[in-house]
Amino acid sequence: MERHTSVTAETGSVTGPPAATKAQRAALWILLLGAFMGFLDIFIVNVANPSIQARMHATFADIQLVPTGYTLAYAAGLVTGGRLGDILGRRRVFLTGVAGFAVTSVACAVAQSQGFLVGARVVQGLAAAVMLPQVLALVQVTFQRDEERTRAIGLYGAVIGVGVLAGQIVGGFLVEWDIAGLGWRAVFLVNVPLCLVTFAGALMLVKDHGERTATKLDLGGVVLLGFGLFGLVHALVIGAEQGWTTVRALEIAGGAVLLALFIVWERRVARSGGAPLLPPRLFTQRGFSMGLPTALFFYGVNGAFVFLLAFYLQKALDFTPLGSAMEFTPMAVLTSVSAMLCGKLVARFGQRVVPASAVLMGVGLLAVWVAVEQAGPGSQAMALMPGLLLYGFGGGIVATSLIGMALSGIAPEDAGAASGGILTAVQASEAAGVAGIGALFAALASTGGLVYGFGVSTVVLTALSVLTAALLHLLPPRTSRV
Repeated sequence: MERHTSVTAETGSVTGPPAATKAQRAALWILLLGAFMGFLDIFIVNVANPSIQARMHATFADIQLVPTGYTLAYAAGLVTGGRLGDILGRRRVFLTGVAGFAVTSVACAVAQSQGFLVGARVVQGLAAAVMLPQVLALVQVTFQRDEERTRAIGLYGAVIGVGVLAGQIVGGFLVEWDIAGLGWRAVFLVNVPLCLVTFAGALMLVKDHGERTATKLDLGGVVLLGFGLFGLVHALVIGAEQGWTTVRALEIAGGAVLLALFIVWERRVARSGGAPLLPPRLFTQRGFSMGLPTALFFYGVNGAFVFLLAFYLQKALDFTPLGSAMEFTPMAVLTSVSAMLCGKLVARFGQRVVPASAVLMGVGLLAVWVAVEQAGPGSQAMALMPGLLLYGFGGGIVATSLIGMALSGIAPEDAGAASGGILTAVQASEAAGVAGIGALFAALASTGGLVYGFGVSTVVLTALSVLTAALLHLLPPRTSRV
């Protein structure tokens, strides 16, 4: 795509792309609110699960389908949701997703049975898959100046990191306070006012300046990718919760085969002049092709650590949900602070700040391990704090930078598909991180206890953070679209 330039009549000088208007900057915050809801709901239910299980007299295996149903539908539908925005219009699809998210949130809150709740969560995950890719796509086509686009995408990355932590914090407060006697239902109803603000704000402020892809949806790609991702993510999540069996191994193998067929199919569609669901040309761009594995490692580490820390605090240290929320709060605050400082730090010290921040995450995790090993149960709340603050500060910078680096150079007509691809990597990595590191923790804890299991798992996450730093170092610097 050609860069937008103009020539003044008086001087003949060339001006750059137009700066964002006040309305466009306001629209960004509306879009970010929509993204925040989608990531908040991945983790907010974890805190409420014990209450849901008790009220509905469900088994542990059954109640785990409440977060899992959302995760599976969300992960399997992201690329398709992104492509729908490219074809039908990103603003229209975003509004549809927000409305669906509000309706399904109410359905979850009024559920009287475990089966109805799981079904509502699945549809809610599909609504999130429709809504979230449009945020990045609209940012890509709305902000014409490179520095403004970079800042907006950085804020989006920060929202992901804060949303994951906020899920634990907000969930803990809502369950503890039991507002109006709603109990666990409040964790779903909190979405309704957020959806209303997002929908009204999007109607007034959000404009879709991008070109639509004049083609039909690649239904073959939808089926192959959807069922392939479902098989992989379902096996990872269910295997971690209920144990690894031959059925789970076959499910993983089947998912991998379908994803391989998806790649073959997409190349065939591209060669025939069609519009593939995930255009193969995206993988010729170093940012996107390297950004996918980098996102897998970073968000895998983050998802696993947040999950394990919440479990450790409540099971090993006997924290209440509110106490757990309070322990997470300083880390979330520092993540937000580092996200705001990220642009200035990169401008002053260069792109090396980003991989260095991943190393800082590793240092924070090592400090957490030392606190677990050296401090007694009564003093661990304070002993853990330095490590959590280091981890939060480093994580905020990486989250703010990574998605922008991965989407650098993406053409507007592929914005939805590329956004869906990156978000799929984010979601799949969180599921894989929780499943893989969770299985390791469970195995270690069964023989050495919770403290031993959490400590060793933290050391493994430290090594993965260093690997993330190496991958970040290989990512190209941000470039303008061409």
